[in-house]
Amino acid sequence: MPTILSAELAVELDCDLGEGPFWDEAKQELYFVDITNKQVKIFSPSDSSARTIQFSQEVSAVFLDQNSELIVAARDGVFGASRDGTLKTLLAPIEPEDSSIRTNDAKCDSTGRMWVGTMAFDFTPGVAALFSLDSKGLKEVVPVLTIANGMGWSRDQKSMYFIDSPTGRVDIFDCDLQSGELKNRRPLITFDVTSGIPDGLTTDEDGGIWVAFFGGGEVRRFDPSGELTHVVTLPVKQVTSCCFGGKDMSELFITTARYAMNSESLAREPLAGSLFKLSTTFKGSKSHRYERTGT
Repeated sequence: MPTILSAELAVELDCDLGEGPFWDEAKQELYFVDITNKQVKIFSPSDSSARTIQFSQEVSAVFLDQNSELIVAARDGVFGASRDGTLKTLLAPIEPEDSSIRTNDAKCDSTGRMWVGTMAFDFTPGVAALFSLDSKGLKEVVPVLTIANGMGWSRDQKSMYFIDSPTGRVDIFDCDLQSGELKNRRPLITFDVTSGIPDGLTTDEDGGIWVAFFGGGEVRRFDPSGELTHVVTLPVKQVTSCCFGGKDMSELFITTARYAMNSESLAREPLAGSLFKLSTTFKGSKSHRYERTGT
């Protein structure tokens, strides 16, 4: 039987679609986005404060580069951004001719390469893709997706985990981080989506895979073989993503949403859209920075 844990409130917020957490080890702050409200949030655990940066278009993920400059995956691509909400430098346009597509989840690997998924605003099946962005430029790596979502890497960095949410699976690829090649995609964990749709994910130093379940009110941890070991319960249903942070990387931060919830649902879940946290016995994989080369 899995161990059952309960997350606690980190800060009360009203994110419509909180997502994409990124931990800044240097300043001990958590960055994340509110996609549909076009915002980046910065949470400081030291005083439980949350600052907001307002952008002009949807932002689906946020990173820092090696100089602590802000990088965002926005509706039209990946940008260098300023902290007043200005999209300064277009690093890579993504689907620039198709206004029906936006970026979605994104993550950097240990080499500083960025992986960026897309989706259609209206959730059209099969039109999304997973891209990689490094010193060689932007490359489509996995086509014919629907909602490109959570991603992470195994302890030995030879496998990449990936979620295309409507499939109800965590898939695994053989991954060569030097070349950026993905091969041999196959299912690792399959879920019954009636109890929640797999969304964002993160990993820990013991090889565990932590998956957020949108509509399921949970984050679940699986061992590298795909066996369920822990269930983290939350008082809200729309659980979107998670990442580790804190002084010793043992705090799990969890983003949530209140997307398309009516007043009756919000009355039942007044903390929907807030940020939650869990103190764990695990140490998480750190948030890797984007290696901005030649830009």
